[in-house]
Amino acid sequence: MRDVNFKRRTLDGIDFIGYGVVSGPEIPKYKDDKEMLTKKELKHGLREYKTSKKRLSKLFQFTKNPIIFMPHNVPFNTKLDKIVNKNSPVNGKHYGSVIAREIVEKYQPLLCIGGHMHEHFGKQKIGKTTVINAGFGSKVNTLIDLDEETGKIRRIKFWPRTYG
Repeated sequence: MRDVNFKRRTLDGIDFIGYGVVSGPEIPKYKDDKEMLTKKELKHGLREYKTSKKRLSKLFQFTKNPIIFMPHNVPFNTKLDKIVNKNSPVNGKHYGSVIAREIVEKYQPLLCIGGHMHEHFGKQKIGKTTVINAGFGSKVNTLIDLDEETGKIRRIKFWPRTYG
């Protein structure tokens, strides 16, 4: 196992780029979230956001291989990051990663595999990128079959675990 947080690792002609343990939008996207933070906290959060995005962008700029981007959380504002718990005060809102969304939109990696959000598993396209939420814990297995010669996706399959 290799750490890929803010790193690029190459395996069989595919570059893997990882991004941290972010559990929600790096910068507040909703009024209620902004009001919970002080001006100092908002300023610090914006600095961290800019630094993280710049570090990741450098990793994407200099690769010629297909890329599998592995952020901890799925990209913001997708069907994969929407809260659907009627008892939650944030029901109906999106809580994915803003940086993951922006990186995917700009660099269009082959795959983006996140998993922090446990409410949805599945896939969605953002441009040419297939985004996968594989974060359904031990309840769902995810198979990704890539063509070894072309680096293209052959198939993606989700199925419930029937053992253990």
